[in-house]
Amino acid sequence: MIQFRVRDLLAAKERQDGRRIPLREVAEVTGISPQVLSSLTSPDRDVVTNTAFVDALCRYFHCTPNELMILATSPEGTSCHVDTLYPNRRR
Repeated sequence: MIQFRVRDLLAAKERQDGRRIPLREVAEVTGISPQVLSSLTSPDRDVVTNTAFVDALCRYFHCTPNELMILATSPEGTSCHVDTLYPNRRR
C-alpha cells in the first residue's frame, strides 16, 4: 500500500515557516479539498488519488513524489490487483 507523508511534510513546513499551517490553507493553495487532504494525512486510510493531486502537493511542499509517498511493506504473496489492494475504492 502507498502511504502519503503529508503530515510529516506539513510539520516540516510549519517548523520552517515558524507557524501552524491549517489544512484549509493547504487546500486553498493546492485546490485539493480539505476532505481529501484529511484522508491523505490518515495513515490508516486507503486512499485512491490521482497524479494531479500528487503534482500539486509536490509543488506545495517543494518535494519529489518519492518524498511525498512511501510504499509500505505487505505480506509476501499479496495480490497486486487494485481491487485487492483497495477494496473500498470508489469507481
